[in-house]
Amino acid sequence: MFFTVAILISVRKVRDVVKKLKRSSVWIAVLFVTLGLAFGANAGVKESPTQFLNAFADHAVGLLKNPDLTVQNRDAAMRRLITTNFDIDYISRVVLARHWRKASAAERTEFSELFKNYIVIAYARRFIRYSGERLDVGKVFTKGTTQAHVDSLIVRPAGRPLKVAWRLRNRGGQWRITDIVVEGVSMALTQRSEFGAFIRQEGGNVSGLNAKLRKMTDQAALPNKVVAEAS
Repeated sequence: MFFTVAILISVRKVRDVVKKLKRSSVWIAVLFVTLGLAFGANAGVKESPTQFLNAFADHAVGLLKNPDLTVQNRDAAMRRLITTNFDIDYISRVVLARHWRKASAAERTEFSELFKNYIVIAYARRFIRYSGERLDVGKVFTKGTTQAHVDSLIVRPAGRPLKVAWRLRNRGGQWRITDIVVEGVSMALTQRSEFGAFIRQEGGNVSGLNAKLRKMTDQAALPNKVVAEAS
């Protein structure tokens, strides 16, 4: 569906940005979506992974079809979506891997917030291109009561369907997304590889990555701020 087509695009974008990182001595351009309602707040222990994803898709599609949505409302909705439905803290640890343990508490907190902004800005641009894709949820594999792997297809008006797997984690009675695997490519592992390469270039310091992400997210957000102020 729309948001995972965006994810596939984002994987390619990650690689393009990494090239820029190497040339200009970071990555920015992308994980997730828009939602006028924080539907995840209604998620409970009894909600199945399938129900979670279907609700996520239905609400996101409804938001994308809303012609009256302003830039400010869109960004606020996306932030609520990500905060409520993605386990940002867990993903941050996965993405930074061994560097997470070496980072200070302040660096970890800053990275998690910057990573969230990174996701919001990147996917905001991708979802504008939504053109009627549909999410078909398939088999669900669970591990205990806290982990789930959900297969799905992104059915597009034109072109073959995309295979997308969702990795979910039940935290506090609510399912949250921890990874998205598009055509066999893990977003979390891709980001971990790219971020790890940049951190090594910075002498193993997470502070260098944070500084670059901060600069890039600020620059990427500027056009939206100008539009919002002019509207």
